[in-house]
Amino acid sequence: MALVATPVLAQSGSDAQAQKQASKTPPAKAAPAQNADAPEAAPAPTGFGYDQVVAQAQTRAGKPYTPPAQIPKFLKDFDFSRLDQIKYKRDQALWRDAGLGFEAMFYHPGSYYTYPVHMNLVNANGVMPFAFDKNRYSYPSDDLKNRIPDDLGYAGFKLLHALNDPNKLDEIQSFLGASYFRGLGADEHYGLSARGLAIDTGSDKGEEFPLFTDFWLVEPKKDGDSMTVYALLDSPSVSGAYRFEIKPGTATVTHVEVTLFTRKPIAKLGIAPLTSMFSWGENSLRRLDDFRPEAHDSDGMLIASANGEWLWRPLVNPQKLWMNQFSAGNVRGFGLLQRDRKFDHYQDLEYEYEKRPNAWITPQGDWGEGHLELVQIPSDSEVNDNIALYWVPKAPVTANQRLHFAYDIKWSSELAAPDSFGHTVASRIGRAAVVPGQPRNTVRVAIEFAGGDLGNLTDPNAVQPRVNAMRDATINNIQAVRNPHTGGWRLTFLVPTDSLDSPLELRAFLADVNGGALTETWTYALSP
Repeated sequence: MALVATPVLAQSGSDAQAQKQASKTPPAKAAPAQNADAPEAAPAPTGFGYDQVVAQAQTRAGKPYTPPAQIPKFLKDFDFSRLDQIKYKRDQALWRDAGLGFEAMFYHPGSYYTYPVHMNLVNANGVMPFAFDKNRYSYPSDDLKNRIPDDLGYAGFKLLHALNDPNKLDEIQSFLGASYFRGLGADEHYGLSARGLAIDTGSDKGEEFPLFTDFWLVEPKKDGDSMTVYALLDSPSVSGAYRFEIKPGTATVTHVEVTLFTRKPIAKLGIAPLTSMFSWGENSLRRLDDFRPEAHDSDGMLIASANGEWLWRPLVNPQKLWMNQFSAGNVRGFGLLQRDRKFDHYQDLEYEYEKRPNAWITPQGDWGEGHLELVQIPSDSEVNDNIALYWVPKAPVTANQRLHFAYDIKWSSELAAPDSFGHTVASRIGRAAVVPGQPRNTVRVAIEFAGGDLGNLTDPNAVQPRVNAMRDATINNIQAVRNPHTGGWRLTFLVPTDSLDSPLELRAFLADVNGGALTETWTYALSP
């Protein structure tokens, strides 16, 4: 799996910031791909379904782009805390007491959410708009309520379903801001986000942020275990139709089907994008002056490549922006994960980072040739997302093109990697203490592997460390030792600081006596 690091300018976007701010509220809180494995959408009795949304996207793409109408300026001027004082009334939830197993509640525009989204309902009676009604909200004052236009519109919505308690409905999915959406499995709190599409992320001309402008919520079946949402996406470069099939559970799975119609050529099209936050962790040489040992929504990227290799990349908060490309033709899966699930590694009673979900993408059909791009942006804030991951097709994206992709997103706390492989438990990096006989000015790397067959191996010769650099560099004292505290093995080595005049790309894994891989491949850019 080839690896290239290229620093360029990137933008993070206000909607990402708003999604992250919302997550900090404590919980009380290319060739078209085939879709042979995707579940069939159950068409509504009206005949309305995905084909009708695709037709609308195609029609829209044939016309010049029109930006959505904006909300009144006084609502734009709200900060997030003031917007948060406007609450959707629980007893106004859509499908409340209907016995359908799902309910929906709707977000109020304001602050970062500057345009109304058109909401529609689909049921046995047909397709109908779901009109805004300010009486569905409690406002902090009557004066503010009276200033709200009667036809303001909604900013987005969230879905609820029994998840942690069969007698209580919990949030399972949220759509809010640009094309952002998030999901939850059991006993999890919102963290990272997905996006409908990423366009020209990191480009010199600036990133384009497509918007979900219209949603259709299909009334779920009685006692059904999933529900369907359709969406229209629009931007200056592309219009798109989306189908979301959402099945909540211990691991909530969102099946995504997307058909895109391009208005103009797109230099870099990011498919199945994810965004997250990494401030500091066990691998950080530099961190904020904070009592908490770590602060992040995700601690690593995982890739399942077509050749069977599993690649783990610990995340960093770099001093300057980094963009890394990973060869990913016909990729089997990829995602951003929060593997560290121990409270004492965070010591955060408010944000509970140990409960942030993973997001694992499983492509449906053959996506063809392409690469994954990991973006890591310097940040001094836990509110802003500074991590992005998406798949980029190799084939040029031209004007007047139709593209189709399908994939599953699994929101869970699962490892994602197979049980047969050892996986990275921790990556610790720091300045090495001066020991007699060892060189000064060195960085020590310690990688903890556990799982797979590692727990059954006790012979020091049964496990062989493998470490290599992507350019000439000195690597000393490579060794693997059994760690009785984890039931796994620790791989350690030293890198002289004079080898770090520029970031050093490293790859490491543990092998058996015949050279076969016992673990996933750990990869990292060791910075000066």
